[in-house]
Amino acid sequence: MPYMLISTQIRMEVGPTFVGDGDSDPQLMELLQAKPSKQLGNEFKVKTTTLVKIAAGGFLAGSTGLYLAQKVVQRRVRSLPHYGESLRIVAEHDEAKQALGPPIMVGTVDLADRRHNYVGKNKSMLRIPVTGSLTCGHLDVMALRSDEKDEFTTSKVRLFLQDNSVIIYDNGQWDDSSSEYKTDE
Repeated sequence: MPYMLISTQIRMEVGPTFVGDGDSDPQLMELLQAKPSKQLGNEFKVKTTTLVKIAAGGFLAGSTGLYLAQKVVQRRVRSLPHYGESLRIVAEHDEAKQALGPPIMVGTVDLADRRHNYVGKNKSMLRIPVTGSLTCGHLDVMALRSDEKDEFTTSKVRLFLQDNSVIIYDNGQWDDSSSEYKTDE
């Protein structure tokens, strides 16, 4: 079984990657599309190739993996019971529909915003971007559950628009004063 040793030099400029030397396996060098060259100061021929194909493949695989991972998490968020319930509440709330303007479209939850988007043991908060034909904003959806095995139930839904905010649902269980932006104690 042939082995390949890859070594690097610390270089400040962009350039080719050096693979093999004058005694390397010709079939492997042909597979890597390496061409022999002699570098200044080296007393032997070095076969070189660019990293364009390898880097492009690595970038494509990595970015595809990240994209798919984010899609999986977004799908999980959208499957939470209080996510769907909050959208039904907005769809049935006349003031929210008039303020946004039909049709109301829903954006993706910003997963990096841990202050407004979290799912804890007994508390959850989601900030859902919404856009209508008149204006845009976001919904803050707060939900509670009594036990980790139970499903979350929506406690409060607040619609934030550019110029005002409206509470469109509140069952009185969410405590704004002490724990709105905290995960579980």
